[in-house]
Amino acid sequence: MTDVHKINRSKPEFKTLTKKEIHSAAHERVSLISQEFKEAFTFLEDLPKSVTFFGGARFNETHPLYKQAESLALRIAQELQYAVVTGGGPGVMEGANKGAFQAKGESVGLTIQLPHEQAINPYLTRHLDFYYFFSRKVCLSFAAEAYIFFPGGFGTLDEFFEILTLVQTKKIEQVPIILVGSDFWGGLQKMLKEELLSRGTIDPDDLNLYTITDDENLILDIIKKAPIRNGVPLGHFQIINPLATKECLPCEGNTAPLSHDKSEELLEQINQWVLIEDTHIEKIIQFTDFREAIRFINRVAHIAEGESHHPDIHLYEFNKVKIVLTTHAIKGLSDNDFIVAAKIDEILR
Repeated sequence: MTDVHKINRSKPEFKTLTKKEIHSAAHERVSLISQEFKEAFTFLEDLPKSVTFFGGARFNETHPLYKQAESLALRIAQELQYAVVTGGGPGVMEGANKGAFQAKGESVGLTIQLPHEQAINPYLTRHLDFYYFFSRKVCLSFAAEAYIFFPGGFGTLDEFFEILTLVQTKKIEQVPIILVGSDFWGGLQKMLKEELLSRGTIDPDDLNLYTITDDENLILDIIKKAPIRNGVPLGHFQIINPLATKECLPCEGNTAPLSHDKSEELLEQINQWVLIEDTHIEKIIQFTDFREAIRFINRVAHIAEGESHHPDIHLYEFNKVKIVLTTHAIKGLSDNDFIVAAKIDEILR
């Protein structure tokens, strides 16, 4: 007779989240992402003319592609005075940053926070560290005067096809996309012609959206002739709120709170605030350090005193500020809460 041993498996413990907790967790993440984009666009705005380099991270300093990126970036920084932007890592990125650094130009890295420290190359004159991969990816492909792609792996191809698609669909203006490494990109060009163009999934003109060349003089000429994109159009990412021009009215508690529909309507007019149980709205903002967070709190206090309408303010983890707005006299929301929220949004521009 075979002994049968039963394994006692304890049931995993699951915590049931309330609707409020789900809202709060989602809101915090959205707020942090929004803040990361805002800081990144401000950072990029200081680079009036730039070229972004993409390419494989596995090429060491003796590899011909590393040296080619170094030579090209040096000329771009030295002859054109353009900033050179990369992901700040090794390989082609390091080669490009090294060239710009040697030319005493702007050598910029948009780096990423990882569980284990990222190998950041030593040739950066300035860099911005990202937490979210996708926001870093957007910023690497944003507002440059030209994009230069060296051979690489999946990541390089992902960036190439994303930018190519944005140009093809006119989501961004047509910007020079330059593919360096004719032997590498020639194979892709052949596939696009034989498989995509022949099946009608792309148009013949789509193959003219990029240039394959190894000629440095031609590359510099293409960049020189490309229109300057005038930095980062930050206004496209901001919500202009007419509520900020209004003033709060005294609320003595003799009026009813706003209805859910009215609160939702006003919520559409403010930037990244969350409605909680129709009784209050809240927003979480992350700052670079404690001092900046305190300065923001002081500015909110100035608004609150001027409007005689005071939010609850929570400072935690040294650089995160949570603002909660409600009209205590009526135990719910009034127009005043959305007016103050709009004014707070203004100081975050």
